[in-house]
Amino acid sequence: MKNLKDRIQHLKAKRPGYAEILDFYQKVREQQERVKSILKIEPILPRKEWKEFPAKEGFSLLEKKDIPLDIETSFSLFQSLCRIGKGANPYLAKQATKIEEFLNSNKLDVKGLLKQWLLEQKISGVLNELGVDKKVFQFLIESSIRPLIEATVEQLQNEFDSKDWMRGSCPICGSLPFLSLLKEEVGKRYLLCSFCGYSWRSDRMICPFCNNKDQDSLHYFYGEGEDPYRIDLCDQCHQYIKTIDLRTLPEADPSLEDLATLHLDLLASQKGFKRPIPNLWIPNP
Repeated sequence: MKNLKDRIQHLKAKRPGYAEILDFYQKVREQQERVKSILKIEPILPRKEWKEFPAKEGFSLLEKKDIPLDIETSFSLFQSLCRIGKGANPYLAKQATKIEEFLNSNKLDVKGLLKQWLLEQKISGVLNELGVDKKVFQFLIESSIRPLIEATVEQLQNEFDSKDWMRGSCPICGSLPFLSLLKEEVGKRYLLCSFCGYSWRSDRMICPFCNNKDQDSLHYFYGEGEDPYRIDLCDQCHQYIKTIDLRTLPEADPSLEDLATLHLDLLASQKGFKRPIPNLWIPNP
């Protein structure tokens, strides 16, 4: 975590306006790292067909519902994140306080909702009755299961070869990417999954969301003086993805770098482009 702390200090010095949210990010990541050593991870047994199945057929290895959860550890992390949220910006603090009160009075069954976290309609109904912000609750739930998902991916990533996948959805869970990364000396492009955090190869000049390869309708822009970051735009689907050049940021945490460049998302939005996967770290109304 030392590299993370050092990078956050550097970013805060460079962009003081981001200090509050970067401090929040650091506290959440510290709690997520803390629980990794106590996670109860159920093994997912590899199947023989995994060696060829993903690239050959175009189907992901798992469905999200197939990922086994550690409810007790995730619930403990959820409680910790609520306490952190109470010290964040006023809106988040108000929502975290409300959630904690409902939790303590047994009006909110978080363990039950963790088990059903993919049933969006059911969870929305419960939250609407209590007047809890859905986006804040979603952030807390997904952040609570994030360590387990990352551990599951670590189990699986050596069980198959994704070099021929070259699709816009994740080969492990089928989710869309939330970032594009440039790696290695020649700047090979990788997409980073919004759900499980797995990264896989992709063509440099293609829209991952609509597979557009028309070079005249694919373009990008940089922030002034921010060469490691760019926004890739597609005129056909009017969506965009942020690209981070890790060749110049070798120790970078992509999610952190994404969070510290939200001004580029604002510029893309002003140009009329949409990000299919919103930044979960902005749990504001």
